[in-house]
Amino acid sequence: MTDVVFQAAPTARQHTVADIVQHIVQQTVANRMEPGDRFPPERQLVEQLGVGRTVLRDAMKCLNVLGFVEVRQGDGTYLAEAGATLLSRTVSWGLLLGGRQAWELVEARHFVEVALARLAAQRRTEDDIAAIDRCLDRMATPDSADEFAKAEGEFHAAIAAASHNAPLQSVFHAVMNLLDGRIQHVIRRAEDVHIVVDQYRAIADAIEAGDERMASAKMAGHIAYVTALLGESLAERAEAAPVS
Repeated sequence: MTDVVFQAAPTARQHTVADIVQHIVQQTVANRMEPGDRFPPERQLVEQLGVGRTVLRDAMKCLNVLGFVEVRQGDGTYLAEAGATLLSRTVSWGLLLGGRQAWELVEARHFVEVALARLAAQRRTEDDIAAIDRCLDRMATPDSADEFAKAEGEFHAAIAAASHNAPLQSVFHAVMNLLDGRIQHVIRRAEDVHIVVDQYRAIADAIEAGDERMASAKMAGHIAYVTALLGESLAERAEAAPVS
């Protein structure tokens, strides 16, 4: 493909790693990059994005861990193949879901799923809508907590599939593979799962209507709700940890 040009990141007093992760993901979509396409060199990216070298490197490390990019030593950084191995099985909660790293992963989930909901509203097919609705029906009348959790995960996956963007789907699955157990735990502890189902129904309605802004807003609201529950869970986990 022709040389990729990334637009500057939105002006901010201080760009966070999560800000740049979100912006890079959005720019790969805007540039219609395909798996195997090469990113501009670091020096060029720093100039194009208007950010510091350190924050850019940290963002690329995050995207590399998630399987969104592939760093080839001496050759550059490439958009990863969809479905590539996302993370070694030996790296899990102990390294990635403690402290700051946990929240950066939660932030990454927010940015990716909001983008997926917007794209799903643009590109959904009748089959996509049917798959999303089937998950909603299962969540409305679950046989067990495990069945609800399974349908909940498949609902998010159905929205990702409806985006018809393979690289973003790959990132989504990487994030959810890491957060899955914790997310299921906090969903189960929600005082009223009907709140969650109502949130999902509003997201699905916006996607079916092709309302990109509403789909994004409803997904952002849902993730904010679950993130608040996750914060309580992580705080309890930290309090329960033995003091060395």
